[in-house]
Amino acid sequence: MSSLRNANERVAYSRTFYRDTEVYINKLGIRDLGFLEAAERRLTEQRAAEGFPVRAHYRTYAGFKAIHRHLFQDLYQWAGRERNYTTGRGSVPFAVPGYISGWMEDLFKQLAGDRYLVGRSKRDFAAEAVRYVNEINAGHPFIDGNGRAQRFWLRMLADNAGFDLALGSRDRKRWNEASRIGFIKQDHRPMARLIQSRLRPHDPA
Repeated sequence: MSSLRNANERVAYSRTFYRDTEVYINKLGIRDLGFLEAAERRLTEQRAAEGFPVRAHYRTYAGFKAIHRHLFQDLYQWAGRERNYTTGRGSVPFAVPGYISGWMEDLFKQLAGDRYLVGRSKRDFAAEAVRYVNEINAGHPFIDGNGRAQRFWLRMLADNAGFDLALGSRDRKRWNEASRIGFIKQDHRPMARLIQSRLRPHDPA
């Protein structure tokens, strides 16, 4: 992927990691990858448990960025900020930095036009939501933590549409594989099946 980066992106990439490591520069000064991953799990779980700020519930790109910022604010300066270098899955690149903002803003405008999927059956919600999930993944706006931000965003979207979405840590591997297939093969079916299997209508009041 480095061959796709221009000089400015290579500088940005180098400034993201501690020298000669694959460890993100972080606010705690952790330089061991395993320790950083453990701290990341603990701190993001704590932030999620305390609840999200009002702006994170806005069904806009700004709201999506606020979800990421809330989850990762204790560790990374780039929490909630757009990625500034090209990355991808294998040899297939995600959206290049100059296209991320437009890509994401357009998606959220389309979502507004679809009335945020309100009024859909469980099957239809999953079938329509998966397109947004996979397109957001293709945009991949953040350096890391995209999947976690997406899952919390999707729970909020489902809640607004009248569903509980019970995605948990047990689903992480299945989510990641469905994301890979959706991105590499443009096959939405694995992600749609996962989402539908975890949706439940809200209990009547």
